[in-house]
Amino acid sequence: MGCARWFREHRPGVRIVAVDSVGSITFGGPQGPRMIPGLGSAVRPALLDPSYVDDVVRIPETETIRTCHRLAARGFVFGGSTGTVVAGALSWLEADAAERGGAAARTAVAISPDLGERYLDTVYHRNWVQGVYGADAWQENDSMLAGSA
Repeated sequence: MGCARWFREHRPGVRIVAVDSVGSITFGGPQGPRMIPGLGSAVRPALLDPSYVDDVVRIPETETIRTCHRLAARGFVFGGSTGTVVAGALSWLEADAAERGGAAARTAVAISPDLGERYLDTVYHRNWVQGVYGADAWQENDSMLAGSA
């Protein structure tokens, strides 16, 4: 909220897009199961002021995992929160471009809240991913991000 507040005061033209996990109630979505440690919330944070948020993107945990793996394939080992943020940013940018009738130059900044060392036994562990989400959640040599980089 501190970053959002600063942008509202100093750069009011900046759009603030919040990214959250499907199943989190932080931004008013329906509560549901969340298995990746550190993602989402079952309680709305007291510091949240939705008036600073222009849009909310909710990302399923399977997309978080796939995004983390695509980033790791390029040498960036981030945690589940960062994977969710990157997936949300890509989703929002694609939807925004489609809404405007095509891709135009945009500057986007995403806050990376974590690294991947605490997720080696979950997001980056094949048995855990497949046990929780099924065999389709683990995709090897996925190149979806290649066209977006």
